[in-house]
Amino acid sequence: MGRRGFLQNNDSVEGLPVRLIVVQSIGVIALAAMAAALGNFKTQKTLSASVVQVGGKDGNMLIVSKAGYGQVNSTWTCKVTAVDSNGDPVEGASVVMYGLSGAGSDNTNKTGVASLTKTNDVVLNANQNSGYITMEVTAPGYNTYKKENAMIVLRAK
Repeated sequence: MGRRGFLQNNDSVEGLPVRLIVVQSIGVIALAAMAAALGNFKTQKTLSASVVQVGGKDGNMLIVSKAGYGQVNSTWTCKVTAVDSNGDPVEGASVVMYGLSGAGSDNTNKTGVASLTKTNDVVLNANQNSGYITMEVTAPGYNTYKKENAMIVLRAK
C-alpha cells in the first residue's frame, strides 16, 4: 500500500472538517466564558483624603517645642476626611498614618471622617527641624490613596 497525499486521502478530508468544527466550538465556548468573566469585572473607583485637623487645630501641621534642640518626642492626634471622586464621604475606609517613628490608624465613619487618637509619639532628632507623616487610605472598591507629605511636624522656634 503506497502513501497517498493529503488531497487523495478521503478519510482525512472527510475527518478534517469535523475536527475543525469541534475545535472551533470549544474555542467559542472558551471565548464566551472569558467574555462573561470580563463582564463581571468592576473598575476601582477613585478616592482622596486629607488631614483636616491636628492636635485640635485646623490644618495639617503639628508644632512641637524645640526642647533645647535635642530629640523631641510628641504625642499627636488628627482627623482625616475621605471622599470619592464626586465629593461624597467614603464610609469604612482604613486610614493609616506613619513616619518619624510615629503611627496611628482608624476607620472612617458615615461622614467620611477618621479620628486618629491612639498614636505613637513622633520623633524629631536633635538636628531635625521638620519632618513629614505619610497617609495611606484603603477602602473596598476603591484604589488605594497614598500621600507622602500628608502632615508636617515642625519644631517651634
